[in-house]
Parts: sequence; structure tokens; C-alpha cells
Amino acid sequence: MKRVMILILCISLIIFNVIWFFTYNMPDESTINTLASLLGHIFITIGAPSEITIVYPENTTYNFSVGDTYLFSLNVSANFNASTWRYSLFDLKHGTIVYDNVAFNPDINTTFNAARWSNTILVSANNPDGDIFEKNATFFVYVPNSAPLIGYTETELYECENKYFSYFFNATDVDEDVLSPDISQKNPFYVFTNSFPELNKTKFEILSGVLTKANAGGINAGYKLYQETVSVLDGVKPDSRQINITVIEVNSAPSVGTIGVQTIWLKGANNSFYKQVAASDVEDGGTSSGNLTFNVSFASGNNLFNISNMGVMNFTSNGSDAGVYNISLCVRDRGLTTPHQNISLCYGQTGGSIELCQNFSLTIASQNRQPTIVSYYPSSLNFSVSGTDEVYFNLTSYDPDATVPDVYWYADNALNEYDSGSLFNEFRHTFGCDVSGSHSIKAEITDGLLNDSVEWNVSVSYVACPGAAPPGGGGGGGGVSGCGTKWVCDEWKICQNAKKSLEAGLLSGEDYRSTKDSCSKENLDENTCGIQIRNCLDINSCNSTKNKPQEIQFCHYTEIPSCSDGIKNCHDDLCEFLVDCGGPCNACPTCSDKIRNQDEEDIDCGGPCPACPVEKPLIAKIPFLYIFVAIIISILVVLIIIRIMRIVSLKRKMEKEER
Repeated sequence: MKRVMILILCISLIIFNVIWFFTYNMPDESTINTLASLLGHIFITIGAPSEITIVYPENTTYNFSVGDTYLFSLNVSANFNASTWRYSLFDLKHGTIVYDNVAFNPDINTTFNAARWSNTILVSANNPDGDIFEKNATFFVYVPNSAPLIGYTETELYECENKYFSYFFNATDVDEDVLSPDISQKNPFYVFTNSFPELNKTKFEILSGVLTKANAGGINAGYKLYQETVSVLDGVKPDSRQINITVIEVNSAPSVGTIGVQTIWLKGANNSFYKQVAASDVEDGGTSSGNLTFNVSFASGNNLFNISNMGVMNFTSNGSDAGVYNISLCVRDRGLTTPHQNISLCYGQTGGSIELCQNFSLTIASQNRQPTIVSYYPSSLNFSVSGTDEVYFNLTSYDPDATVPDVYWYADNALNEYDSGSLFNEFRHTFGCDVSGSHSIKAEITDGLLNDSVEWNVSVSYVACPGAAPPGGGGGGGGVSGCGTKWVCDEWKICQNAKKSLEAGLLSGEDYRSTKDSCSKENLDENTCGIQIRNCLDINSCNSTKNKPQEIQFCHYTEIPSCSDGIKNCHDDLCEFLVDCGGPCNACPTCSDKIRNQDEEDIDCGGPCPACPVEKPLIAKIPFLYIFVAIIISILVVLIIIRIMRIVSLKRKMEKEER
């Protein structure tokens, strides 16, 4: 009994000293480990909480090469007897779960693929009592910058005069950088960031405004070729593609002024009809050029007159030709002299001559009587509508001389529509959003001499355009309703010294101070601080200044810019894409230029480019070779066996003969 009491007393003294030691001396880790080995499980239970240790990966940065897989071995331990282990991996950059609550055994090698950039791994384990303990580590996967890559693009593109050009292409960047596009020769073509459908893919659009005759090379040039270099930049490295864009000239149809219904008398002061056709053609000039061919024909009856090669119709009644004459006037141009071989791409054009015709009537009467509007709709000449409602109008006319009057429709005194050839005519009109107050619609009929008209007074109630301010409200930058701006900019002009531009009155004081502040941040003094300007326009002409790009910026000024001055600048009417390359200089190195450069391991692979393919033996590359070799060997074996059998047979035969 005494021995038991002494043992209990000793244990109590040891526990007391341990508690006193931890309370007043704060032992270091080596001391704790020593005591733990002495006290065993008793000490662990009393002095240390259950804890998980993540040995690997640690809270640090791990470096990988471009093209590597980010493979990690999970190494963990616990100071308690864990029954179940699980881990989860979180991609912090994208806010996604890579692995969720995956069971594993720490005694067996466990590997996982991490995400690029920031990761958090969370490890959990259960003790025998079912309590769950967790530990996490946050680590960073670093990979050097990779160059962006432009996807497939056509090398030859065509568009026609009088059309908009639009072509889409994609570029990817594994670094998920924001890519900046550029095109070597701006105006008429620009490149526009269209959308960001995926994290590492950007969609771009090469586009233009309406392509003009000048964009197609000029009159009778046939076409104009633009050899463009389209580039994207991730801020450090570029990629580019060569694209040829051909603008095809088309033959424009002649433009002919409206003749309209005409009336003359059988005799008297108004018995003559004289008209020179107002015709013009982009390629062939106007009426008096002599390049247009005119022709008139009569639907019925005698041909009262012809038309001259200058488009003049001249006729005087002889007093016996009363009636209504329906006449067709046609004007034909000469066509293009050298049409492009692919002109058929332009809505079926051939480049040949085009004829444009219009009909009009000539009434010859002994006494001209006024045409009359006999009915119209709406029947009320005063009514109200909403600004966005479509309003329908019609009228029926009558002429006692059997003339079919022409009808002119006016909205607020502006001609909106011209109708001819029918006694019943219709018109539709919408005043539009952001419009209110009193407005008018007028219809006027005429036989060429006498008229009749009807006018409606319309009270329009206000409807706000989407995103527009109500009447009387402020706010700038408004534009066409529902119009989406697409801002494109010309090249930056050559860099000018900011101080000299200020002294010459080309730069305002405010812009000079702003430019000087920007230059100071880049350690540019008065001799090297410059400004450059450019012009930006909205391809969609939305009449808005919203999100308009800047048109003035500071630049590094040098008196004679060149492709070897170590400065990214503009000269020779083009701008460098990177320092001393692109634009007026040699092309910048890329991962698609078929040259081994920019620290590439091989041509256009390795380094900043996609990983080079692993070389395989020829047989591995061509599985069919296995079969081919096997067949050859089999044939050889068969031939050898046949040869041996023949030799054996011959030998036996010779032995028989000798016997």
C-alpha cells in the first residue's frame, strides 16, 4: 500500500512540475518534444490540442515552366490517430472548386493538379471520437508569361464598294491577359474588341465604314489591295497574321431626277413640253458628259418625241394629239472598263452597263382641270398619337382629264415619300421616341400644273428613348436610340515636343500641364516630353461621345524617330507595335513567324510559345510501319523455309540416284 501511495505522489509531483514549467517558463519546441517522449500519451492528452500538419505544399510560391502540368504530392500528418482523411482544392483567382472533399490515405502517395495562380488546399481528418479537424495552406503557382496566339484567319478577303467590311477572328492567351488589337494600316480598316466569351479567348472584329469609290482605288481602277498585318498584344508579347483585303469596285447605277406627271394644252401658251433629264453617274459623269445613253418609249399611241444624247425632251402640241401618254424614260451608263475578276461576289454584278428607267405620264388637253382628293384616312384632320406609334395614312385621287396624279407626302414640311401611277396611295410614319408636341403630315397631288392637298395636325405625346433623359433634363452624350457605338481610331501622329507645341499655340495650357505630369512619372524632361494626337470615330455613327477613346497622349519625344532609337514611336505615317518593331519597322517576333527567336526552344515552340512536341521514334509516329515490317519479315521467313525445303528435297533425290 505504501508503494502505491508513493507512486501516486511521484506522478502528482511530476504533473505539478510540468504544469508549473509550462506556466512560467514557456519551453521551446525541443523541450516539449523531450517531455512528450517522457510522458507519452499522458502529456499529449493534457498539454497539446489535436492538430493536422500540411508538410507539402507549403504557404509559398512554386515555379513552373510554360507547358508544365502543375502536379503536387500531398504530404500531411497529425498528432492524433486519424481515421478518415479528405482534401479540397480551391482556385482563388477564378473562385472555383477544383477538387471537393476527396478521400485519401496519407501513407500512400497522393498527387493532385493545382490551378495556375493562387490555390488553397484544405485538409480534414477525423479522430477516433468522430471529431473533425482541419488545416489549410495557400500557395501560388508561377508560370512565365506566354505569348498570345491568333486563331485561324483567312489570308485573302474581299469586300465590295458601298458595303461595310466585317471579319471576326479569335485570339487566346493562357495567361488570361487583356489583349490589345492593332492593324498595320488604319483607315478604312480598323480592329475592334468584340467580346470576351471565355477567360482565355477574346473575339475581335476587323471592320470598316461604308467603303467608297476611293477605297476601291478610284474610278475604273477595278479594285484596291490592302496588305494588312493584324496583331494582338498581351502587354509584353505579340502575335500577328498577314491578311490581304481587296476592295472591289462596282458599277454604280445612274441617278435620274424625277420627271413626274406632266400636263400641257393643245394650244396656247402652255402647249409645249421641254425637259432636260437631270442624270448623273459616278463613273460616267452627268447629263452633259456624253457618256450616258438616253431613250424614251411610249406605252401606246404614236411616239410624240425622242430624247437627245444630252437628255433633252422637247415637244409642242400640233392641236390634234389630245390624250394621256404613258412614257418610259431610260438612262444607261457604259460600265466599268476593268472589272475585277471576282466582281460577281458583289451581289451579282458583272461590271457591265446598268440601265435605270422611270415612268411618267404626259397629258395633252384642250382645257386642264384640277385633280381632286376624293377621300382620305384618317378622316379626322386633328388627332393624337404616341411618339413611337406607327400612323397609317391613305388617299384616293381623281382627275377629270384622266391623268393619274403624282402624290408627294410631307412630314413637318420635309418630303418623305413620292408615289406615282396609282389613284390610291398609302403612307406610314412614326415620329419616334424623344419627340413631342404639334406636328403635321401633308399629302399633295398634282397633274404637273394644278394641285390639291390635305393636311393632318398631329399631337405627339412623349415617349423616352431607351436610356434617354426626359424632356428638360440634362445630360450629354446622347445618340440614336438603340445604337451601339463602335469606336475606332486612326494612327497616332508623330510625337511633337510638348513645350514647343505650347509655345506655338498648338497645345492648351491645361493639356500641357497634364502632359508634363505624365512625362514626369516616366522621367521625361522638357527636351524629351512630347505629345501626339489621333482622330477617333464611331463606325456606327450613333451621334454619341460615350466611351470615346482619348485623342491625345504623352510620348517620348526624339528629334529623328527611327527603328533603332530604342523608343516605341511613330514615323513614316505608321506607328511601331513594340519598341523598334512592327508598323514602319521589321515585324515583331511572334510564335507564328516560322523563325526561332525570343528564347524559343525550337521554331515557334518552347519558351514563351506553346510547348514543343515530344519527339517520337519513327515507328511510334507511324504505327502502320509495325505491320509493314512484320509482313516483310514473314515473307522472308517463308521464302527461306521454301528454299531450305527445296535444298533438302534435292539432296534426298541425289542420294537416291547414287544408290
